[in-house]
Amino acid sequence: MKVAAPMNERQKDILQAIINTYITTAEAVGSRTVAKKIGYILSPASVRNVMSDLEEMGYVRQPHTSAGRVPTDTGYRCYVDSLMDAYEPDPEEQHRIEQFYQAKIKQIEDFMGVSSRLLAILTRYTAIVQTPKMDTERIKRVELVPLSSEKVLVILVTNVGDVKKNVAVLPMEMTGLEIEQLARFLNDKLDTLSLADARSLLGSFLDSEDVLDERLASLALEILEEVLSEEKPRDVYLDGMENIFDQPEFRNVDLVRPVLRVLDEKVRLNTLIEWCVAESDPAEVCIRIGSENPLDDVRSCSIVASPYRIGGRTTGAVGVIGPTRMHYSRVISLVALIADKLSHVLTEMSGGE
Repeated sequence: MKVAAPMNERQKDILQAIINTYITTAEAVGSRTVAKKIGYILSPASVRNVMSDLEEMGYVRQPHTSAGRVPTDTGYRCYVDSLMDAYEPDPEEQHRIEQFYQAKIKQIEDFMGVSSRLLAILTRYTAIVQTPKMDTERIKRVELVPLSSEKVLVILVTNVGDVKKNVAVLPMEMTGLEIEQLARFLNDKLDTLSLADARSLLGSFLDSEDVLDERLASLALEILEEVLSEEKPRDVYLDGMENIFDQPEFRNVDLVRPVLRVLDEKVRLNTLIEWCVAESDPAEVCIRIGSENPLDDVRSCSIVASPYRIGGRTTGAVGVIGPTRMHYSRVISLVALIADKLSHVLTEMSGGE
């Protein structure tokens, strides 16, 4: 995105009026409409001159010769950075959010689902919530359920209530008592460790002088290989995909198809959100507008995302994807609020860790 020339106060007022109107109407904005919107007397002819200047400066464009103006990505960026009015969720919205998070939910998956559903309902865009990074979760307990003498169901529960399950093939036949012994070893050694630290600790036992510890650690590494792996992309909860089709911009099938492809691919969606959050101050909401996005397929969209934390550690992000003609102030406020609520409940679930 090119750097646009600085504006005077009149130009800023008219750009703000154009964008506020276009966000609401989705129609090119004419000079007469702007003249009625600004807070002082200015003729439509004078407004047209300013709008022409804004077009030359790169803040707006004219879709057709006889049409009004619509914002460019540069215009939206200026609007978000310095022109939009702050939005405060109204009491009804705040009450609705409080009700959602006061529900008796015990599983992390339910909190992720609640958050994405709530964001989609409140913003009327598509909401995205990442599950926590595996390396920030702590092991709470490990259960081994014998299925046969050769297979065992591994259940790993983390401090935030995440449950990872996998059917593992035993490297040798084991009795029920031997499986119980292995489970006690795992819970004794791995309690409160991150998944990465658990792998490291078990690996260190392979050189142990204690033959039993060495044997149990070797068995554990084979059995837990799948649940301790960080290679799989983490899950992403999506809600409100149908809201895309309510936007006039996306009634063009050729325009919406690449966006839907990204939303359907977990790896690309994670990359998009992580890039957005990584580029911003970790304490702030990140806004990426149109051409600022790293993936060509979503350059017709804007993304608003905010990290959430467990015990002060950034572990995931919540966000919204929609057209560049987005109600930015409202979305930014709601995304920040949901991220804060999610941080609070997940930190409580983890015991403040």
